[in-house]
Amino acid sequence: MRMPLVARLFIVGLWVMFGSHSAFGQTIEDETQPVSAQNQMVVKTPSSPQGALWRSAVAPGWGQIYNKQYIKLPFVYAALGGLIYNAVTSHQDYVLYREAFQYKAFQEQVDAGTITVNPRSSFSDSYQQVASEFGAVSSRPLEAQRNIFRRSRDLSFVGVGLVYGLAMLDAYVSAHLLDFDVGENLSIQVEPRPGGISLKALVPLERRAYRGLSYR
Repeated sequence: MRMPLVARLFIVGLWVMFGSHSAFGQTIEDETQPVSAQNQMVVKTPSSPQGALWRSAVAPGWGQIYNKQYIKLPFVYAALGGLIYNAVTSHQDYVLYREAFQYKAFQEQVDAGTITVNPRSSFSDSYQQVASEFGAVSSRPLEAQRNIFRRSRDLSFVGVGLVYGLAMLDAYVSAHLLDFDVGENLSIQVEPRPGGISLKALVPLERRAYRGLSYR
């Protein structure tokens, strides 16, 4: 006895419904299985603060390159280059005026009859170089100018150290801040207070999730 067409269609519909549901459930179950450790992505920050710090200590600007903040490099190198150039030129002028001062100071004593021989006669060329530009000068202005160049040289070296240290600090702090993202929902809260009002700026910070390995 043959089964009516409607009954056969009903049985096929049941098989499609429950069979496909079972297969679909199996697929979902397979997809929800924990991924093996080899296939899991390690979530880490793209830059290590310690890595940025020691790179910046080894070479100025390396920490900024490590953080991919290339726009800061011209400022770092311009500051260091200007300070180093000023330190070198100030030191050269300091040596020139120091020798010119020593020669002139002893020569004044020779002219006054206090001593007979100038012990710094070998510095005569340095004095003549200054005198050719400014004319004959006494030892006092030479001494004052020597002190000015020495102070300029020393301050330039101090500036080099400060810029170097600030570059290291900037690389270290920037590597920390790369983990955070400033949200777009910025708001200002107004609170009434006795004698006026107070304003509070609300800046949402969120830690960014980076997928990939970080190299130190």
